[in-house]
Amino acid sequence: MKPTPRQADLIVEAAHIATVDATLGRIRDGAVAVRDGRIADLGPRARIHADWQAPRVDRHPRALMVPGLIDVHVHPGLFFFARLGRAPTPEQPGLLARGGQIERFLTLLGSGLRLDPDQTRAAARASLLRGLEAGVTYFNDAAAGDTEALVAAALDVGVRGVVSYDFGADLGFDLGEDPPALIRSADTDRVLARAEATVARHHGRHGMQCWYNLICDLNASDALYLETMRLATRDGVGINTHTATVRHHETVSRRCFGKGSVRRLLDLGVVGPNWIGAHMGFMEPEDMPALATAGAHIAHCPGTSMGSGKSIVAGGAIPALMRAGVNVALGTDSAQWPDLSRQMSMAYYAHKEAMADDALFDPDTVLEMATLAGARACGEAARRGSLSVGKCADLVLVDTDQLGFAPFDDPLLAWLRTGGGSVRDVYVEGRHRVKDGRAADMDREAVARLAEKAAREFVATVRASSPATLGASGSGPAQ
Repeated sequence: MKPTPRQADLIVEAAHIATVDATLGRIRDGAVAVRDGRIADLGPRARIHADWQAPRVDRHPRALMVPGLIDVHVHPGLFFFARLGRAPTPEQPGLLARGGQIERFLTLLGSGLRLDPDQTRAAARASLLRGLEAGVTYFNDAAAGDTEALVAAALDVGVRGVVSYDFGADLGFDLGEDPPALIRSADTDRVLARAEATVARHHGRHGMQCWYNLICDLNASDALYLETMRLATRDGVGINTHTATVRHHETVSRRCFGKGSVRRLLDLGVVGPNWIGAHMGFMEPEDMPALATAGAHIAHCPGTSMGSGKSIVAGGAIPALMRAGVNVALGTDSAQWPDLSRQMSMAYYAHKEAMADDALFDPDTVLEMATLAGARACGEAARRGSLSVGKCADLVLVDTDQLGFAPFDDPLLAWLRTGGGSVRDVYVEGRHRVKDGRAADMDREAVARLAEKAAREFVATVRASSPATLGASGSGPAQ
């Protein structure tokens, strides 16, 4: 006797499923059964329909299905910060190019570039909506703006993620000195108290995480870093930070602390499995295995490296870190750079060129960097990052019914080779949030208008209070 099919809430079909699950691999003519927002089963379409029934079946007969993308490093509040920078010129390059003016850059970030709650919500809503329509279902906020407003923006858009407590620093630079001298800029205990209270207030609410954030190792005293790691470990949360971001970063670290930034943090014992370092392109080769042993995670944003002239890609650190066993995940950095699916394409191409090796960064590796590697970094690997039974039903459908895909048998390869984009439908925990390329239940034009209004107000405020800030950053403040 044929068994009675089990009951699902939804079945989603696709022509090709890239599961990022080592036991399942790729599935052609597949389907996913969804129940209570989670993946109840997945496999060949015929078997799923034999084993399951659902009141709704969404058919995508020409689509590639991948897990929801995870943007491991994004500043949603910086949606319009690119407005603050003039176009770089050979005489006045951006602050991150040609080795980087890291002391000046960090001073800029600490000079009053703060968004109020309304500006934060407007900016973050636009940023997260843009990400959702590109396939991002989970994000890690690397800070900037009001934390409460960031949570509200995520709920508006219908995504989940990590929010940080805004920039934390107790050190700064006196730019009147040559070279700039390291100075105390804030009381360490006050910085810690504010961070601790914010994490306690927001972590675990509305399905969101709240992490500690140290904007940069150069801005953090040993005491601040050690105590932040202690609090993060106690609270079961992570730390977002920027380190080894440009070549000059290491010069400054050695001058101020007597050792390179990565070696300093390793020696302090503050690098671990709950730690994400962004833009880490400059370190001693012998420190790479130590990062892997510590369980560190790296956020790689190829668009920032190439667009800001950092030369992280050109230096070859990212594939070297991966060979050493370090978990490297992809991020966008902010909305002034390409969306995550296009960052995937950039990663696929750029490292091949930089290393003169076309075997680097195969399509499945790049997809894992944008999904499961990000989930590991965010402590979400048990719930997200692959299409596996029991995980959240975060599903992305890529439209392959177009000329750019026609030359290829492998739709994932075609997606990366044609530049990313092409996301047609997105499900977040089983909810159909993007349909035919547009977010459902959201007035995209109104979101854009509110972000534009907030941008004008913000720039006007900065111009009035700190006119030297405008035009100083080249390609904008986001790292």
